[in-house]
Amino acid sequence: MKSKNLFLLSLLFIFLLNITFAQNIKKELVPITFEHLRINVADKVATAKWYVNNVGLEIIASDNSEVIYVADKDHNFMLELSSDKSLRINYDDINLNAFHLAFEGHSSINEISTKMLSNGAKQEEDLYTNKIGDYVLNLRDPNGFPLQLIHRVNPFFAQPVKSNIRFEHFAFNVADQKIASLWYVEFMDLKIPWSKDIVKEKNNLRTYRVPYIGDKNMNMTFELFGKDVVKSLAKQSHNIIHIAFNSENPEELAKRMVYGGAVKVGETRFNKNGAIIIDLYDPQGTPIRLIKRKKELLKN
Repeated sequence: MKSKNLFLLSLLFIFLLNITFAQNIKKELVPITFEHLRINVADKVATAKWYVNNVGLEIIASDNSEVIYVADKDHNFMLELSSDKSLRINYDDINLNAFHLAFEGHSSINEISTKMLSNGAKQEEDLYTNKIGDYVLNLRDPNGFPLQLIHRVNPFFAQPVKSNIRFEHFAFNVADQKIASLWYVEFMDLKIPWSKDIVKEKNNLRTYRVPYIGDKNMNMTFELFGKDVVKSLAKQSHNIIHIAFNSENPEELAKRMVYGGAVKVGETRFNKNGAIIIDLYDPQGTPIRLIKRKKELLKN
């Protein structure tokens, strides 16, 4: 009898050990891709037209009348524009180092910036060259949303095919760049493809002091700042601003993110059009949306 009990206890121990081990195995999921940046503005129709006429973007058809989608012509990424006037609709008070949206225009940024500035954009400072020779111009759209136009000496991405401009990165300020970068790699399967600042002592032009975090297709990236400015993106309502990713496994990915310290906001939503939507805040407080669409809006 004693030997039988010992045998059963041994089986139970092995069973529990296997469960514990299995729970800590990182399940391989289909890689996610950047999809959109939500911006709540006073007039979504006028804002969409402004980006089409002055930046060279295009409107993407959808069955959601509450928002308008505007993408670059190569369909790397898009804006999701909403107009809820009970929420923030102006961004003039946001420091450019708190967050900004960047376009890479190769040699076309002068032409595009002239058109933008002639039609309601505001220039923040003079065109400047960063430490690795890229030309950078900071400005704001008519809603005060902070933008950046960049001409890369060594572009991160392939040159646009259907136009002369593309989305490049969404930058925001975090408490610790390295910890945030590694979190996106570990819990969202994003990549660290590039970094830009100089370490003069090592004569190294590519360090991880300003990391960029990209998806598998390298269509869009985060740029993570660690500057001593207000972290204005943290804990913003998803209805004002969020970064959305396409995911084939949104519920499983959300569980992994929560395990890593993210906080789920509300319940998983199952829309009539077949979309599954999950809102979260990552450990930095960044508003993130996971979405699985029945039919993808961006066609590369």
